Amino acid sequence: MTSFDLAAITSHDWRQGAVLGPTLAAVARELAPSGIEPSELDWLIVVSHDCDVVNGRLEKEPTVELLLARVIEGRRADKQQAWGRNPRQLQLDVDGVVLDLSVHDRWTLPREHLASEAPQRHLPDKTKRVIAEWLAKRYIRAAFPTAFDARWRDKMRDWTRLLEKHSEWIQGVYLRLNTLAELDSSKPYRLALLIAAPSVVSKEENWRTKREELVDAVETFWSGFGSGIVLDDVDVATTDTITLADLEQYQRFDVDWVSFADDTPSTPNVVDLRS
Repeated sequence: MTSFDLAAITSHDWRQGAVLGPTLAAVARELAPSGIEPSELDWLIVVSHDCDVVNGRLEKEPTVELLLARVIEGRRADKQQAWGRNPRQLQLDVDGVVLDLSVHDRWTLPREHLASEAPQRHLPDKTKRVIAEWLAKRYIRAAFPTAFDARWRDKMRDWTRLLEKHSEWIQGVYLRLNTLAELDSSKPYRLALLIAAPSVVSKEENWRTKREELVDAVETFWSGFGSGIVLDDVDVATTDTITLADLEQYQRFDVDWVSFADDTPSTPNVVDLRS
């Protein structure tokens, strides 16, 4: 039986985003549940929080959670599965290595094993954050009525292009519906959108013009759904002027991948936690 050696775990610098070395990876592969079959080429990533990884009491945190990242050779990452766009699949390019992750490919490793070997590598901070928020959103992402989704989802690609075009000006998008009920086709969904822009952009000379351009683009997009969706309001405001009280009226309209792809920070997930 492997003994628990916190000093060794700490000195090896085990933390969230660490990738198992060959010896530990072999142990972890033996512990993988039925249906998950990692190869020797795949990466096994620690996704437990830093504080849990180095907790001083084994009985409080007996295991660390692992996430399988399958190495894909010979092709680029799929844009539709990048930056957390897809809640179940994620593809990342890490130092030229394309990784394919499934939210279901997770299991645990007894934490004491971390004392036996240092990590093979650590993921970049941005990549680690993408993975952590992608996993978290499986439990906290906002849910909208199926009837509402059905009225606009065939234009999802156009919405994506709009957000990408203006990505440097967008830090988060929030949506308020008049109801979360499933409405029949004779009744419209009325919506209001709040677009959070990074606080620094308000100092740009063309901020006022850019703000109007963004509002016009959003209004044009959401006015294209006939009587089924009615846009009541679009507001673009910088994060230093938006309060939590403002956000309480809205739900996060998930566009985190825009911020990740553009290297801007994401806005708080507070509204995702509302029941």
